[in-house]
Amino acid sequence: MPRSLAPVVAFFAALVLACDVAVVTIHLLDDNTTLIAGKRHTTITETTEVQVVPAAGQAFVTGALDTLAADNAQIEALPTPLTIRGERGVARVTIEKALMGGKRVTINWDGGTPMPISGAGGLDFGTTHVEVSGDGIVYSLDGAARTFVAGTYSIGASVAVGTSGVATPRDGVSFTADGQTVLVSKGNPTVKVDLKKIDLLGPGKLKARGKLKVQFPDRSVNATSITFGEGPYRVTVDPAASGLKVDAILQGPVDAS
Repeated sequence: MPRSLAPVVAFFAALVLACDVAVVTIHLLDDNTTLIAGKRHTTITETTEVQVVPAAGQAFVTGALDTLAADNAQIEALPTPLTIRGERGVARVTIEKALMGGKRVTINWDGGTPMPISGAGGLDFGTTHVEVSGDGIVYSLDGAARTFVAGTYSIGASVAVGTSGVATPRDGVSFTADGQTVLVSKGNPTVKVDLKKIDLLGPGKLKARGKLKVQFPDRSVNATSITFGEGPYRVTVDPAASGLKVDAILQGPVDAS
């Protein structure tokens, strides 16, 4: 072969080889790719179920709830309007350092007739005793002083108002609450609200009754009653068409029966 033709022959040989590779590649795609061949392609995937189990010393509680009582539960501020109730001569509420006419006053309520409080604000309980049932949610006022969300409020019940010395009876009053205004009580006055989804945080003690499942790290048991505490807890109660649903994580001793 003449030397001048060698580069030309090499070029065409490379071109032919490249074409063969391209054809082979197309055939491979045609055999294995649904986009080109139009064949149905089935992909099989494996699903793995992940089961979360309690850590040592923990228990999970789920199921249908009849009643729940939680001590020292942290809750969000209750918005007004709300109504305070208590036994006459036993329950007492005092609102200290309320503002009326530019002066600090004390407002007293002695139970009996319900005490409705309205206004664009709310009452911050901090931590309190909470009871939940199909009838509603009941919050106890006893314990630490409760604070008001800053704002103006009205009381629709007979109270006594004073700055010092003898208080003057009033058939309802309006007052302004600021950072100094607090509510203190004794005799277990309470606030009851309609059922809604609530989250409660401990630490504290709690009791619950219902059709419950208690999952420990090493076993699960069915129970109609549990007693817990004292220890950290997180409880969610959610009203549903079939009743109250509970979902709780308890860190501490649990007695299930």
